[in-house]
Amino acid sequence: MHKAFQLHDVLKHNLLVLISIFTLLLSTLSCEQFYKVNNDAVIARAGNSFLYHSELENNIINFNTESDSIIQAENYINNWARKQLLINQAVINLDIESQEKLDELVSSYRSDLWSSAYKEFVVKSSIDTLISKKEIEQYYENNQNNFLLNETLLKIRYVALPSENIDILEIKEKLIRFNEEDVRFLDSLSFQFNSYEIRDSVWLSKRDLIKTLSVIEENNFEEYLKKSQFFLIEDSLEVYLLFVDDYLLRNEIAPLVSIENTIRKIVFNKRKLDFIRQFDKEILQDAIRTKKFELYR
Repeated sequence: MHKAFQLHDVLKHNLLVLISIFTLLLSTLSCEQFYKVNNDAVIARAGNSFLYHSELENNIINFNTESDSIIQAENYINNWARKQLLINQAVINLDIESQEKLDELVSSYRSDLWSSAYKEFVVKSSIDTLISKKEIEQYYENNQNNFLLNETLLKIRYVALPSENIDILEIKEKLIRFNEEDVRFLDSLSFQFNSYEIRDSVWLSKRDLIKTLSVIEENNFEEYLKKSQFFLIEDSLEVYLLFVDDYLLRNEIAPLVSIENTIRKIVFNKRKLDFIRQFDKEILQDAIRTKKFELYR
């Protein structure tokens, strides 16, 4: 196994390889063109554009083998050359009007990038990212019609364990009653379970329930739409103890606990948009006040 090669060493030790690839290009350059003022070596030329060692070093990853590093360096150089040659051809062949439109697009895109990056910086340093429980509940109460279910949800808890387990009856009792002591008991036995979900607020969609409990199938799913109902289901390997606490049908309002994270993102994005609108307004007002922005009539 070769030691990891630093890019500088790879290029240094394999300069002959790189030179052999680009001999015809480099032979047209005068000696002084091979270096910038800061002695940054020229690696390649495409038309009037030059690729320097520093750019190459900053854009490729170090590999564990010398051959891999050389291949990656060659690929980057070839891709760089294609881009430069295409730009040169575009400048020659595109009409002036097309070039001017492209320059406007580039300028606009650059301005948008700078503006967006600065706004994101200001947002991160100025907005409180903490969304309180009260805010989430308030948004939920005011916008419930936006959270109608598009599929059935079931609130369940279950335990899957080997059929020979001797504690099945006691586990069943605890799973149904489910007080604090029962929860601690079930948690203490969890090492015996093949799988389980014993939190008190888990809502699963029909699709997720069938995926989680393979013994439940599409054609018998409706049998489990019963509130506060216990089910014991067996297959050849396991016993499933399932308690359906509640269920909601399609077009009913989703329970808050199932969409809390979604609402948190919505509330934060609204807070962010409100901040940016105010920021855009104030930046003009401040510029007018400080004479950085003036309108000439």
